[in-house]
Amino acid sequence: MNAIFNIIGIPLGYVLWFIYRFVGNYFVSIFLFTLIVRAATFPLSLKSQKSQADRARLAPRLERIQKKYAQDKQKLQQKQMELYEKEGVSMTGGCLPMVVQMVILMGIISVIYSPLTHLARIPEPVISASVTAVTQPTVKNDKGEDVLDSQPNKVNPKDLTGYYRELKMLMVADKNEGDIKSAINGLSDADRKNKTADEYYEQMLHIRNDFSFFGGTLLENPWQPGGFKSINILWLIPLISALTAVASSIISMRYTKQLTPQGEKVPGQGCSNVMMLGLMPMFSLYIAFIVPGGVGIYWICSNIIAVVQTIILNNIYNPAKIRAQAEAEYEERRKRKAEDKKRLKEARLREEEEARRQAKEEAEEKERARLEAAAAAKKPVEPSKNPNKIKKREAAASKTEETPKKEDDAPEERPDDGHLPKDFEDLKEKSDPDRE
Repeated sequence: MNAIFNIIGIPLGYVLWFIYRFVGNYFVSIFLFTLIVRAATFPLSLKSQKSQADRARLAPRLERIQKKYAQDKQKLQQKQMELYEKEGVSMTGGCLPMVVQMVILMGIISVIYSPLTHLARIPEPVISASVTAVTQPTVKNDKGEDVLDSQPNKVNPKDLTGYYRELKMLMVADKNEGDIKSAINGLSDADRKNKTADEYYEQMLHIRNDFSFFGGTLLENPWQPGGFKSINILWLIPLISALTAVASSIISMRYTKQLTPQGEKVPGQGCSNVMMLGLMPMFSLYIAFIVPGGVGIYWICSNIIAVVQTIILNNIYNPAKIRAQAEAEYEERRKRKAEDKKRLKEARLREEEEARRQAKEEAEEKERARLEAAAAAKKPVEPSKNPNKIKKREAAASKTEETPKKEDDAPEERPDDGHLPKDFEDLKEKSDPDRE
């Protein structure tokens, strides 16, 4: 685990060291470092906020799916996943910034636990020699056994392993100046990087002084072996850390709540609230008590910046506004769809009416044609233009002329005087067009 922490801490240590060289104050360096880390991870936070905004945009449609498939959980889940896939929305889009923050926190813990390595950039041989110099020596007891010589200014070897190696050494460095310088001078020039023991010792004291906090030191854990009997100024760090964690959770919940319609209860929301307002702040409180005060300072700065960042991002991508806009767009689409459906229905009715009218006209036309055909079948046959038929009719006519007429049918003979009959003259007068 130490190796993992150190791997993550190396690049972060360079960043903090660079800031520390210009600022010269550890407390201010922690705040600026946190600000830079938050700025570097801002694109991830922005992506997370966009993902949240996308979910807000889909919220009205998801609610309708939930109502429609409330009795079929499998179908409900399928339809929800299909909607997310169709719209390109990731359900885990908001998890990445949290993961990155946890990784950075591990790196910060490594940097703060190893200030000589990451901030002072002191070579490892020099640090090891200094740690050995403050370690309680081994002596022979009456039985000839090797036992520790409990010197008040020295540290138990068990406390000089793991994370606290450099911190414990720094806490007693001022009381072991001679031993530390002697141990460093015993190293080769290559191990000392051609620096003197005095130079390294001054670096150590400078780091220790920069970790001071209102009479305490950020190198120590707020929770001392004496428990509640050893209340000190460092207790402010865990308390402020927990309060800022609560504030961050409240702000986040406020904007998240806007995604939920009024009066609607979200399953599991109560448990989520307990986690954010209870367990998470308590966890922050506990961790800040058992780690060096410098880690708690980073946590406080991170929470404060997170609150500001949340407010800014929600002003850019406000879930409530996006949800309201999505609902308005849906209502507009619904109205347009209804109007289009109405117009389509009217057009279909007009088409059906036109089809019926055309069918009626065609039926009437067929009936008229049928009647005309039937009437035409009863009329005399009109003269045909066929020559053979003409000849046959002429022959029939000539036979009719040869038939002798009866006397009653013979025309009346005209008088010898050349005058026409009176009846004929009268008929002529009636038929003369020029008479009038």
